[in-house]
Amino acid sequence: MAPALSPRDYFEVVLPTILRWKGAAATALGVNVLFVVTGKGGGTWTVRLRSPVAGVVTGDEWKWDLKVEITVAEMVNILAGTFDARQALADGNVELSGDLNVLKRVGFLFQAGGTATEVRAG
Repeated sequence: MAPALSPRDYFEVVLPTILRWKGAAATALGVNVLFVVTGKGGGTWTVRLRSPVAGVVTGDEWKWDLKVEITVAEMVNILAGTFDARQALADGNVELSGDLNVLKRVGFLFQAGGTATEVRAG
């Protein structure tokens, strides 16, 4: 079995590739989402879903519309397809700030998570 995809690999390799594939659909969202992944192996990334090109940067370079604070363990669950949002929120492992309607609009970004093998194949 291939090793699980790490949050760092997702935000620095996989998500930028997804955004290139999604192209205009990603930039049309017109929002910025800040992800703060806490714990060992975490980090902070801003996902820019605006014209002219959607992208991901390390840190909080842009003003955000939605901030997602999530533990590394829960981020790994998202990437593995085992995430239980209700439980994660109840446990305090995920905190959301800003415009919560943005969350529904950006959900497609997580649909291409997978294993390290799938990332190399892409």
